[in-house]
Amino acid sequence: MNTKDMTQSIMRRKPIDDIEEENKHSGLFKSLGLWQLTAIGVGGIIGVGIFSLAGLVAAGSGDNPGVGPAVLISFLIAGLASAAAALSYAEFAGMIPRAGSAYTYGYVALGEVIGWFIGWDLLLEYTAIVAVVAIGISGYFDAFLSGIGIHMPAWMTSTPDEGKGGIFNIPAILVCLLVTWILSRGTKAFGRFELVAVAIKVVLILFIIGLGIFYIDTNNYNPFMPSGFGPVLAGSA
Repeated sequence: MNTKDMTQSIMRRKPIDDIEEENKHSGLFKSLGLWQLTAIGVGGIIGVGIFSLAGLVAAGSGDNPGVGPAVLISFLIAGLASAAAALSYAEFAGMIPRAGSAYTYGYVALGEVIGWFIGWDLLLEYTAIVAVVAIGISGYFDAFLSGIGIHMPAWMTSTPDEGKGGIFNIPAILVCLLVTWILSRGTKAFGRFELVAVAIKVVLILFIIGLGIFYIDTNNYNPFMPSGFGPVLAGSA
């Protein structure tokens, strides 16, 4: 096989009709409604970073300078990027209403090798996201227990690389096991859980915004961007 044939082979695109025919024999069926799908989309856009990283972006940590009040711009940039991703998915889903998500979209629109890379990228991405979310939840859970006078030993709530004498993060592991169990219950169970979780997340965010409005002090906005635009852009990521 010469270079031209190999290029044509890996860049070949699958017709939508072929995907539809494969789906008829795949055993997949629709089990999520409008609200569940909306919750999955919103949950993917509003990640755990808004809870676990917003304060670190504003105040800074270690060698990373804080962006101060310019965290507003970081949120704006992140919001625009999230909106662009959401609109792209909406466009693809309307054009190719088939199972397979971004893998199928890439395969049909750009070629097999692009779809292959997208599929594996999503697998690695969501695996890493689960770990980050679990660690974030563990940190909040530990802070909550400390607030009511219950202190968990460091070896149970941190990992060896954190320098706290930790062995493994038990709460984070339990969160991962819980998510795995929910997913094993089926798509409908996951959809219901996601709907409840996202509803709680949105209500909590609206509550924080509504309460925070009464504590706005414009004197804190000077200097507005103490570390320059670079950290602001990095913080939006």
